[in-house]
Amino acid sequence: MAKKLWVVIALSVSISGLLTAQRGPAAQTFPPGYVDPKPVLDAAIKAIGADRLKCITISGNGYAAAVGQQKEPTLDWPRIDQLTNYSRTINWDARTMKEEFDRKPGLSPAGWKYGVGWVDGPLQKNPHQVFMLNGNYAWYMDGAGSSPVPLPPDVAEVFPVELWLNPPGFLKAAMLPGANPKAVWRWELGEMGRDGPETAPEKMTVVSITLGKYRLDATINKEHLLQRIHTWVPNPVLGDMNYEHEFTNENYVDIGGGMRFPTGWHSHQGWDDNTQSQNIGAGHNAFGGAFRTIQANACPDPVTIPESVRQATFPLRVETQKLADGVYLLGGGSHNSVAVEFKDYVAVVEAPLDENRNLAVIEEIVKLIPNKPIRFVVNTHHHHDHSGGLRTYMHIGATIITHQSNFSFYTHDVLNYAPRTLKPDMLSLWPPTELAEGYQYETVRENYVLSDGNRSLHLYYVNPLQHVEGMLIGYLAKERILIEADLVDTNVPLPTTLSRDQRTFYNNVQKLKLDVGQVVPIHGKPIPWTDFSKIAGAQSKAQGQ
Repeated sequence: MAKKLWVVIALSVSISGLLTAQRGPAAQTFPPGYVDPKPVLDAAIKAIGADRLKCITISGNGYAAAVGQQKEPTLDWPRIDQLTNYSRTINWDARTMKEEFDRKPGLSPAGWKYGVGWVDGPLQKNPHQVFMLNGNYAWYMDGAGSSPVPLPPDVAEVFPVELWLNPPGFLKAAMLPGANPKAVWRWELGEMGRDGPETAPEKMTVVSITLGKYRLDATINKEHLLQRIHTWVPNPVLGDMNYEHEFTNENYVDIGGGMRFPTGWHSHQGWDDNTQSQNIGAGHNAFGGAFRTIQANACPDPVTIPESVRQATFPLRVETQKLADGVYLLGGGSHNSVAVEFKDYVAVVEAPLDENRNLAVIEEIVKLIPNKPIRFVVNTHHHHDHSGGLRTYMHIGATIITHQSNFSFYTHDVLNYAPRTLKPDMLSLWPPTELAEGYQYETVRENYVLSDGNRSLHLYYVNPLQHVEGMLIGYLAKERILIEADLVDTNVPLPTTLSRDQRTFYNNVQKLKLDVGQVVPIHGKPIPWTDFSKIAGAQSKAQGQ
């Protein structure tokens, strides 16, 4: 009997072992809402042949929009550049990328490709532009064969994300050590206008991976195609800013050898929130186009880092110029600030670019005007390069003076308690309770005055402008100083004929009967008012006015 029992046990163990061998190892369990990312990634790799693709070149025509430069906070980023003869070569193994295109010169900063990185610098001189990436180094060339110009770290650090924000790139990145893929599922309705009038939700899988400090996720549909690849990048104004590329099924084409790649690209930077349900700012469309010429696995010569780029440094300089007793221009970069001393406090006009710039400016102001608090900071307009330091001044306790049209955007999207994980600033690390309870804002409709009985800083609203809504200028009556932004830039030659906005600015000054001795721009050096006004006079005379 015992012998028979052992035979039965042995047979049971044998059958159990055979079934286990047939089924494979015990299936891994996942928490509710999560699924196994491996079969999802494997199916996507097979669907587009990503494992057979080493490098790719796409060509066609596109557009670029200026992130942070919309006329009003509730509008989309302005599409100011058409990118013709566009090409992009991505080599995933070498971690390099090269982009070339033609666009109208004189319109954009030469160091701006598309989307993030819009800061005023040398204007583009040549139609043909080249942008290069190798690892963490990025540079551009203004014209074929021109000298390479390194891009500053804050801009260069975002460019490598583009290596992986495309279907093969994401799938390759998911296989890298430390990527740690995770997957969830959800039902989605396609976006109206681009995906058609969909009425039934589709079950999607979202796979997320980690690359250094960046977390990327891809939305994958039932055809195993990547429709949306998303991440966040640091932005001085918006914090952890949405950055994504979208593709539709119709965009995917056969490029040979079982490989497929999308021809149509659509990039959002900032949330696509047309109804302002989550954010006041609706800016989102940053880059896109139809790139129908695709060449696979014809890897060109490697992108070599120029030694000048490798050795480049970006020192932060603050250069001070005394404009009058107690009035100082703080320059040394692409943007200026102006400090004005009053009896019991200091007011600063403009907080441009980012926290690092404004911390350096604030330290210099404290040396120039010791023992007085910086009580106010005047914001001329909401463009990102002019508002990137507002959080810094809020951190030190200054009250922000801005036009009323900016109030909702600033209070909801910019000056908030939201954590900034990619590049924490002082306001997010040490949020003051006064952010919600204190005296933090003064809004201007038509005019506003700061005065101590001896010195007066008048703020005026300039309207209408094509460039932006909500522009303020500052006027020191006693010193005859007019402070303005983006209307008379002296870092470039003065025009021979005034633009529409410059004519509006000139007419506003005339109507206000301001006695101006010098213009102090946020871009460039101060000039006598007559250098500008004589252009207006000559133009009026030529037009018989």
